[in-house]
Amino acid sequence: MAKKLTHINPTSGIAPVLDYGLSHAVMAEGGRVVWISGQIAWDEKGNTIGKDLRTQVAQAHENIRRILASVGGKPADVVRMTTYVVNYRPEDGEVIVEANKKFFHGVGPAAQTLLGIQSLYAPDIRVEVECTAVLD
Repeated sequence: MAKKLTHINPTSGIAPVLDYGLSHAVMAEGGRVVWISGQIAWDEKGNTIGKDLRTQVAQAHENIRRILASVGGKPADVVRMTTYVVNYRPEDGEVIVEANKKFFHGVGPAAQTLLGIQSLYAPDIRVEVECTAVLD
């Protein structure tokens, strides 16, 4: 059975969220499921890229793109994304929304959760992003 993704965004009775770069839900039928571990702002040598949230989330998203490509996937295949931000402040939300819109540009965005947390793996890491994708 070929993969079919349905992005679920009701138009009444619930606040719209597409402008925030996410969908309320994504239903997947068929396909292969890939669970991608939390990605941080490390390059291919394990060096942290950037100190600011914008640079770090861009690197985490790039790592996700590379993992997806290694199994024949792309951002359009992502059905669920969770973003963890250290010491989250309200202005961080705008950075994450902008990054998610860029990541999902031109395709239906995944169902998503954004969480503010105390700390991550290393003190210089500001953000971690994990996701689930469904491939053909």
